[in-house]
Amino acid sequence: MPIEVTMPKLSPTMETGVIAQWLVKVGDTVKEGDPLADIETDKATMQMKSYDDGVIALLDRAAGDEVALGQRVLVLAKKGEDPKAVAQSMAGAKAGGAGEKPAAKSAAAATSSNGNGKQAEPVAVEVAPGGRVKSTPLARKIAAASSVDVSRVTGSGPGGRVIRADVEAYLKAKPAAAPPLSRPAARGGERIPHTRMRKTIAQRMLAAKQAAPEIHVMIEPRVDRLVAAREELNRGLARENIKLSLGDFVTKAVAMALRAHPALNASYEPDAIVRHGDINIGIAVALDEGLIVPVLQNADQLGLREIRVQSEAIAKAARAGSLTSEQLTGGTFTISNLGMFGTRQFDAILNLPEVAILAVGAAERRPVVEGNQIVPGTVMTLNLTADHRAVDGATAALFLRTLKGMLEEPAAMLL
Repeated sequence: MPIEVTMPKLSPTMETGVIAQWLVKVGDTVKEGDPLADIETDKATMQMKSYDDGVIALLDRAAGDEVALGQRVLVLAKKGEDPKAVAQSMAGAKAGGAGEKPAAKSAAAATSSNGNGKQAEPVAVEVAPGGRVKSTPLARKIAAASSVDVSRVTGSGPGGRVIRADVEAYLKAKPAAAPPLSRPAARGGERIPHTRMRKTIAQRMLAAKQAAPEIHVMIEPRVDRLVAAREELNRGLARENIKLSLGDFVTKAVAMALRAHPALNASYEPDAIVRHGDINIGIAVALDEGLIVPVLQNADQLGLREIRVQSEAIAKAARAGSLTSEQLTGGTFTISNLGMFGTRQFDAILNLPEVAILAVGAAERRPVVEGNQIVPGTVMTLNLTADHRAVDGATAALFLRTLKGMLEEPAAMLL
């Protein structure tokens, strides 16, 4: 029997996905593991891959379509089946769950014929429920870069969807700017529609502040020895083109401290606190469109070199939109580091259902008391945010005391 491929769950919070672009066409032969499409989720654009071998017989959806989880997006003909016959038999039986929206009209149906049999102009832009103009992600990106309201562009895609060519044609036909007035015109503002990622961030941050009573605990370790150890190790790693950051030491120290304080390596559930066996640390990565948290799996088992290499790899994948679902799931504790921007300290919001997150500030030269003297020293500010439903103040303080000891005496990480 033919294989019906449905929209997969590519991120933990994903409910729908937008087909950014198809990577296959009808008639292509695919094998297990081959990429089928780029899917825009609430977190990133990720590849949907094939779990079977076959020939693409039918593509149910067009690029730009938003599809709910479990709804069919394509059909594969198995070995020995006629793809054309499969397409004919399956075209009228689109799979989908309750509440499935009708498929977008074809490009041919999106135009109308006049009395002379000639094609009329493309239909007006199709507007989705809630007033959102249907358009492809690339069209929206080009329109936003040119400060163009996409609702002003006439769409020629399926169902009047605005595509890249429509925006480019609009920009070419846009009239020249009017000559300046006798007095400077008021500078207009800009209305930037929410991306799927920004909507998800807003929802999760609001939920965290509403659901979890937070406590905030701060430490300021003196990290002169850590800085010296980093410089010494980097001299040895120079031939490998690897350069450790202070954040790598913080990640290593956090992973080691979580071994001793499993109450912080946990998730809160309504009927239980789940202490995790693995220590998987989420590293917050800032993107132009928002924030994403890829995960270092089993971070307590990694050396500093491995932490640097893997941290760079997941950050690069996050910025390229090529993170896998495995790299986005399984986190048990999160680190948010703004030290590289010169920020001294800040409070991070919980990444629920995790019970704690560490905010890392910059390492700065400050006056410190040494004996009876004030001397220069390098100090770092670390702020722990914890879910008070699961973590008491003393528990948080003990964790930070262990962490402070490791950062001030980096040799302790070897024990």
